[in-house]
Amino acid sequence: MKSYRCHDWSVLPGMEVEIRMNGQPVRTGIVEIVMPDASMLWLFSDHNGSRTLFESSEGYEVWADPEDLPDGLYWAMFCQRPPEHARSETEANP
Repeated sequence: MKSYRCHDWSVLPGMEVEIRMNGQPVRTGIVEIVMPDASMLWLFSDHNGSRTLFESSEGYEVWADPEDLPDGLYWAMFCQRPPEHARSETEANP
């Protein structure tokens, strides 16, 4: 899985992610809830373990595969979109 670090946890509810600490995988799972200030998130209870809370202040990082994300979220999190006028010219003249 090619994954990228997610700095904005607030956009992750419902997404499959990997939690890492010091670059090492800790757990994978589906994000259930993210605190309003995006400082903590809960992963659903599943075959990987019970429902678990992870705090960014403790050094946890969240990583996701951009191919698993909806298009709008993919562009917002992982890519620099070309300017609107450049996209329209490209789309008009493939």
